Amino acid sequence: MFLVGKAYRFYRFLVSLSERFLSPLLDLAIRLWMGKIFFVSGWGKFANYLNGDWGSTVFLFKEVHPLPGVAPEVAAVLGTGGEVVLPVLLALGLAGRVAAAGLLVMTMIIQFVVPSDYGLMNDMHYLWMLLLAVPLIKGPGTLSLDHLLMKLVFKKRA
Repeated sequence: MFLVGKAYRFYRFLVSLSERFLSPLLDLAIRLWMGKIFFVSGWGKFANYLNGDWGSTVFLFKEVHPLPGVAPEVAAVLGTGGEVVLPVLLALGLAGRVAAAGLLVMTMIIQFVVPSDYGLMNDMHYLWMLLLAVPLIKGPGTLSLDHLLMKLVFKKRA
């Protein structure tokens, strides 16, 4: 019985360690990794705008990966804006669920709406969808601005 008690205490220690330290680090790692993927893509498109080459970004949404029923000019602005703003919010954990939802929708559009003839379907998108579902469902975690703001708001009310 003594060994069972020790094993149980050790198990509880590992669970506590995981919940207090490892889980928040994993949440942060997911947010940073997914944020980087989308931000790099969006920044490249935004750099085209800054360099006076917005036409190449519009071309992407017209010829490379058109969105059915959406004008290429509108898709270029929405796509670029989403790929620049949402990843920053996700990485910071500010409006983390909203950011994750937006990036999840973008990934689903790439995977399921853009015609397969354009060659954008990629099995990696399923991993992205799974990882984006974590902050969407769980929230951005304790290492986030959302968490910090909630602590400050509820501390002031008390």
